[in-house]
Amino acid sequence: MKPLKWFLFFILFNSCANHRPPTEVGGAAIAYDSIASGNISANAIKKVTAHEVCFEISLSLQGTTQQQATPRNWTVAWVDKKNQYRLLSLNQRDPASIPQGGLIILKSGEKQEWKNTFRTCGAKAEFDEVKGIVLSPKELPYENTRSLFLSW
Repeated sequence: MKPLKWFLFFILFNSCANHRPPTEVGGAAIAYDSIASGNISANAIKKVTAHEVCFEISLSLQGTTQQQATPRNWTVAWVDKKNQYRLLSLNQRDPASIPQGGLIILKSGEKQEWKNTFRTCGAKAEFDEVKGIVLSPKELPYENTRSLFLSW
């Protein structure tokens, strides 16, 4: 084979080899969503082990208060394959972390920016059918704010 053909074969082989299902046992999958014109964003890492399914949720909020980045301001539910919602308890990471951030000064003015990470887990038998999770804010300074939908 000519060198160019070997190179194309190598690229094709490697690109196909890297596309594996992200939800294998011991694997992780990441989902993203944002609302309020990108001022509120979240990503969740879904980790599946032999006995449990865990979600590590990272929030980033701009133009909000520190209180709005705490677990008390958010309701979380998981969605099964039949589109049924079930509430989850939401905990800060262990060890607990308070929202990080504060006032940021930009050329265009000042803004508040906060980040926080939460974690929730459940038995694999119960959470094996998870299609996604929904994060619903209780209070935000933005009008007509929808929930964050994180799907796998």
